This record gives sequence, structure tokens and C-alpha cells, in this order.
Amino acid sequence: MTEDIDFEAAHVIIERIAKIAEMFAGQAGVGGMETAGSLISYLAENPRDIEPCLRFGVFEIPTDWHMHGRLSWHGKDGKVFWPAEALRARQAKAAA
Repeated sequence: MTEDIDFEAAHVIIERIAKIAEMFAGQAGVGGMETAGSLISYLAENPRDIEPCLRFGVFEIPTDWHMHGRLSWHGKDGKVFWPAEALRARQAKAAA
């Protein structure tokens, strides 16, 4: 299964995502690890945005990117949230 992975390219991509996460997290005052995970979640679900994000950073993807990913996250209240559910709740609240 790993024979088709270009590990050198993977290292470059992971390093770039880490740098983007560090820069964004530093500016936003949030955790870099959480930001990197959120980026991976978003890019896994939206592969068309991999190139613009890796070239230019998070400012090339939607501002609510954390709600458009694949992976769940823990909220401040300790609950686990899923992107699709969070997006639906946000849209329902906006419609009300």
C-alpha cells in the first residue's frame, strides 16, 4: 500500500501545511496543531483547494473551512462536533 507514496513529496507537503498552520495560528491566537488538523480535514474533503492553499495559505479557502472538512473536533464544551452537523446548525440558525 505504501509503494505508491512519494515520501519526499509527502514531507514537503506536510512541512508546508505545518508552516501555514503556524502562521495562521500565530496571527489568530489559536493552536497550531488544531489548525493543521483542521486544514488536513478541509483539504481531504476539498482536494481542488490543495494547490491554492499550499501556494497562498488559508486565505485562499472559505473562511468557515473548519465546517467543510471530513474530521470531527472537540468543542470548548468537550462535545464532539462533525462538520456536516455544525454546518447544518449554522445554516438553520441563520435562517431563523
